[in-house]
Amino acid sequence: MTTVRLQTNQNRLIATLRHAFTQASMLGELLQNARRAKARHIHITAEGDTLTVSDDGEGIADLQTLLCIAESGWDEELKARENPFGIGVLSTLYFARNLRVHSLDKVFRAATAAVINGEEIEVISAPARVGTEIRLCGVEPPYSGPTLTEWIAQQLVRLCEAFPVRVTFNGTEFDRPLSRPGLAWRDTAVGQVLIDLNGAPSQYRCYLQGLPIGGWPSSQQHQIVVLRDDMIARPPDRQHLLHEEEDGRCIRAAVEHAFRQELIEAKARLSGEQFLIEFGTTCLDSSNADLLNNIPCALRSWFRDWDSEPPGFRSYASRYWNRVRPEGIISRETLQEAGVWSIDAECDEDVPTAEVYLEARQVFVLEEHRLDGDHWLIGLVRFADPAQIGIHHGAVLHTGDCPPLNGDTIGVTLVGTLSASLGGESREYAVAAIRRGETLYVTPHAYGVTRLISDYIFDDRYDEGREDEDTQTIATFIAVGCADSPARAVEELLPRSWRHTKQPKLAGATVCLSFDGEGKLASVR
Repeated sequence: MTTVRLQTNQNRLIATLRHAFTQASMLGELLQNARRAKARHIHITAEGDTLTVSDDGEGIADLQTLLCIAESGWDEELKARENPFGIGVLSTLYFARNLRVHSLDKVFRAATAAVINGEEIEVISAPARVGTEIRLCGVEPPYSGPTLTEWIAQQLVRLCEAFPVRVTFNGTEFDRPLSRPGLAWRDTAVGQVLIDLNGAPSQYRCYLQGLPIGGWPSSQQHQIVVLRDDMIARPPDRQHLLHEEEDGRCIRAAVEHAFRQELIEAKARLSGEQFLIEFGTTCLDSSNADLLNNIPCALRSWFRDWDSEPPGFRSYASRYWNRVRPEGIISRETLQEAGVWSIDAECDEDVPTAEVYLEARQVFVLEEHRLDGDHWLIGLVRFADPAQIGIHHGAVLHTGDCPPLNGDTIGVTLVGTLSASLGGESREYAVAAIRRGETLYVTPHAYGVTRLISDYIFDDRYDEGREDEDTQTIATFIAVGCADSPARAVEELLPRSWRHTKQPKLAGATVCLSFDGEGKLASVR
């Protein structure tokens, strides 16, 4: 009978594992081993291509355990608490030429290639020392540019941030900001969480057993999570959690809960107005909008600011990136008195019509759509349907063909007076210009009405020249319509550049223009 069984090519396995580690993970493993040995102070030195890590921990009674893969040698309590894998020193073998270990009264030195090949390494007696010293020779940074000393200094900034043991590098102790006493940690099911209300709850970074794990948030403001020691990192480099998806959900839930508790405590500590000013936007950004429901005021930034953004088409950029948000708050009483409105429209092209009417009424137009459904503001909102906006005008002063505006044929009508009303209401509100479909109504005092024609930034990828051209076309149309004599009308139709550009053939000339019964140019004499 023929049988098979699992076998291991030890040398090949060890050689293959080289690709699972980096110099950064090697440095973390050395710090981790010293912490687990109950060190109180870790000294790191780098000179040339030599890296030395020494600690004042318990030391290693049997140096063989240091070179035994999958056998950590730690006591049973630590094994149960932290699930060590027993491959920490293995990572050093790939990034150094020689390895020397001195722990308690024993020492060995060897070429790392000999260790990887499974050769016997002699352990000899040495003067007794406290803890362990590991010296690696022939170490190079992972990329060209920095020296080994510079690269290690860069890495220790990240590795030491939450590390619980003092770390000194070339005589200078590294700052460990997350190990400082007095930080407001919150206990959660996944470990301790440090909340920063200036950041988003979705932006957090984690530490496991003193070292960073996982990715690095893009935001500078973020939450800090020091995970329980018994959570398991994925071997061999331990840069991700073993149960990443499941643990990730638990971490997100814990951070969101701690973030909300921090907001609740801030609300209890501050007046309603102060809380709204400081954390109103934070509540909306973090799905905690319900905390604002019983505060009897609102942020001005929730409403359209007619001064900085008059009625008209709105570009994607101005809507989300370049919008100037007004500061301050508005009381509930003021909003009830002036009125809170929203625009009910199926077509974006109709929105400016309602905006013109609402600006004329000087009401508050709610543009913050993340409020909780039970917020008191929701009950104040009235809706303006552009289709229900009535347009009323006085005498027509000028109408007719107008050059295409923004590439479209839009009819322009100049009227003496202009007003708008909402269906069912008798009161009319005076406006300078308003658009209904393909007709733009303007008064002699209309200004900035190109916003009612198009969003130039969005439609034409910021065609500033077209916008200026349409502005001049409308201004000329109004000026001609208001002209009190044919001569004045002709003057308004002439190109503005004629007033500033020399025309030698016209010097001192008097020209007579004749027009036919339809107002078309008939002759020039």
